[in-house]
Amino acid sequence: MNNNKEQREILRLIRKMNPEQREIFDGLLEDVKKLSNEAKEKGVTEKQFTKALFIVDMNNGFVNFGAMANTEYNALVPEQLKLIERFRKEQQLVNFILEGHIEEAVEFLLYPQHCVLGTPEAELIPEFKDEQDKENTKVYYKNSINGALNLDLQIDLEDLRDLKEIVVCGVCTDLCVLDFVRTLARYLDEINHKVQIFVVASVCSTFDAPGHERTEEEKLAYRMMRAAGVEVVANMEELEQREKVLGLAA
Repeated sequence: MNNNKEQREILRLIRKMNPEQREIFDGLLEDVKKLSNEAKEKGVTEKQFTKALFIVDMNNGFVNFGAMANTEYNALVPEQLKLIERFRKEQQLVNFILEGHIEEAVEFLLYPQHCVLGTPEAELIPEFKDEQDKENTKVYYKNSINGALNLDLQIDLEDLRDLKEIVVCGVCTDLCVLDFVRTLARYLDEINHKVQIFVVASVCSTFDAPGHERTEEEKLAYRMMRAAGVEVVANMEELEQREKVLGLAA
């Protein structure tokens, strides 16, 4: 999230430049573009991927301890690890979307304080801890329910020109996962990039609470996902079948 804030501040500074400053800046930007094009001509380019996995909010603060934790989510971990292993074998991109709130987060007006940056709650669960440092892996933090609002993620999506498929799983189905995939679908529209988005239901979950019945909330969430153009599959087996039908299999 720090990079996100820095990038926004840079954009603000650019907007405030006077004409002379802007002319100098534009000249420097052209020099950078030339260097980038030279690098591409020499084959020095960022690795491209055709598939990307996004695992949402498998923080300690949602899974293991804290005001928002639900230890039942640990049941998702074995199948999520299998999904990660599959993407590793195919040398595709693995992403973790994590809540990492600032201490004065506005979201705390709606929910108890949780997953504050720099605390154990904001960290990945132990089973995934080693995964975040592996090749072809990125971690994005968010200060709200919606991880697709992360500016770093949006910029990275623009650079993933060969991307054809996105697979999403995690918690909570009707909150962070739902908001993420709906905004993700619309952002891909905005940048005119056709990507098939899947949500794997067997590796997603939500909670039971007064006025929040798990099964009903998930049914509604999946209906809203489908209406947004996201395909919901029951499990990994169905995902593989649909990939074959759509010509997305490795």
